[in-house]
Amino acid sequence: MEKSEVVEVGFKLENSFDYYHNMLISRGFNNVYNCETRDIYWSNKNFDDMSENEIKRNCVRFRWSKGFGGSLYENDAFPKSGFQNYLIFDNLAENSFMCPIEDLDEFEEKFKKYYWKRVFDTKKNDYQYSKEGMKSRIQLQEIENIGLVLYYDNPDYYSLEFDEQRNKLIDELNSYGFNFKYSDLG
Repeated sequence: MEKSEVVEVGFKLENSFDYYHNMLISRGFNNVYNCETRDIYWSNKNFDDMSENEIKRNCVRFRWSKGFGGSLYENDAFPKSGFQNYLIFDNLAENSFMCPIEDLDEFEEKFKKYYWKRVFDTKKNDYQYSKEGMKSRIQLQEIENIGLVLYYDNPDYYSLEFDEQRNKLIDELNSYGFNFKYSDLG
């Protein structure tokens, strides 16, 4: 079967971070990575009737990220920052590149010159959980002004059609203690 679009589910959670952290730990998960992230998005598009994925594909994103609290990757303890999806704005050879956060103002002025505007500026703490045999991670993200959101995908399902992938992801998450329904918006 030909590969379809990769599905990542995202659900706003109702209980506290501690509730879900403890639930996952009690089911054999490990908190394998944590990071603080700031994403700034620019675009010149109208987002009416676009999905979250379509919106992201129509934006240039600047990401600043720094690992904290038990990171498995020593280098991630230091801040990293750079642009992603820059190709849609400027015809660069690379679609993403590292950029110090101190140089952000220079790029912001360039965006304004071409009528691109800052559309999102998000700050979040991302906590990632996995257990032996998993190819992906459950991400619990505390997003400023939004709340606690879960994101998850699984490469074992990438060859499946959209709805089948989504349903399998929900079934898998429910087997870990969550209680999502196929009808839940995400």
